[in-house]
Amino acid sequence: MSQQAFIGPGNLEHVKEIIESHQARKILLVTGKDSYVQPGVKDALSPFLTGSEVIRFCDFTPNPKLEDAQAGIRLINEAQPDIVIAIGGGSVIDMGKLIVILSAQAEKNSEKVVLNQDLVRTKGLPFVAIPTTAGTGSEATHFAVVYIENVKYSLAHDYILPDYAIVDSLLTHKVPSHIIASCSMDALTQAIESYWSVGSTEESKAYASRAIKMILPVVKSVHEEDSKAKEIMAEAAYLSGKAINITKTTASHAISYPITTYFNVPHGHAVALLLGKFFVIHAEADEAEVTDKRGKIYLSQVMSDLISMFGCDRARDCCKQWYETMAEIGLQTDLQVIGINTDSDVQLIASKVSLERLNNNPVKVTREMLHNLLLVSWVSYS
Repeated sequence: MSQQAFIGPGNLEHVKEIIESHQARKILLVTGKDSYVQPGVKDALSPFLTGSEVIRFCDFTPNPKLEDAQAGIRLINEAQPDIVIAIGGGSVIDMGKLIVILSAQAEKNSEKVVLNQDLVRTKGLPFVAIPTTAGTGSEATHFAVVYIENVKYSLAHDYILPDYAIVDSLLTHKVPSHIIASCSMDALTQAIESYWSVGSTEESKAYASRAIKMILPVVKSVHEEDSKAKEIMAEAAYLSGKAINITKTTASHAISYPITTYFNVPHGHAVALLLGKFFVIHAEADEAEVTDKRGKIYLSQVMSDLISMFGCDRARDCCKQWYETMAEIGLQTDLQVIGINTDSDVQLIASKVSLERLNNNPVKVTREMLHNLLLVSWVSYS
């Protein structure tokens, strides 16, 4: 499926022409409960919705749950909108994706569809994704995260890719600094993971390297009143999403989901917690540990590329720089402070990690390895 994307400050105005092109008289608007009414979002979008009836759906929590999506499906079936617009962070866009695709299927048991994705056979309503944070890149991907009884699933299908992505950095200007920090590290982490993924291609690596090179110079200044930094970060997050859309995520993301679910650590913060350690693990892996079919020499070149992008001489320097950057932008790096401080905590996380995501990692990762990584909070690699 193809997507029409509008990237850059001021591009929100394209909403009007999209609505008109579909002759949409009724719009289902998917938003966060509070984020939509914060300064800079509702006021910016509302003028472009005039002339259409708008039904708002916001009755869901971050990290979309299936029961929340089912409420959205009921609403979409009752309201019969002509188009769906999701404006918000990654969870909001994922929720929009879920209700659009699940409501369109002949199989009405949405849990069955999530668990058996061959049941996705019909494209849903026209869908517009408008991120208000620069992080997940969900507007650029063909999958959506959904939780069923605290277990994370990823529904993937070409039909899930939003028809339109509008990436307008002006919408990110009022985002609180702690959310910016988490989102920035999410975008950077998934670009790095995409670059070293066993599923990487020349196309995905081009997207990922562009994203990394754009993010690193602005990852600290984006927290300030720096409109250019915010513009760069918004585009980079989209590119990061384009990269991960090809490769999917690896070990750092796999570990993050139970950390978010059971310890309430924001997604972007959670994915960053062990990323620095994987720099070292991947760079120092021996031939027998490498799972990428392109081999140890290929992975060594990949890691050399990444180390160079970070302006470092070795992986351990990248690891040190990674955690120093996290600390500078206000993200806690000590797992014990976060609340992961007992062996039972570590066992819980390791037991809940998705083996599918671990299979995307270029170096073999076992639950025992994860257990050992989590037992010790970060200390400087030197």
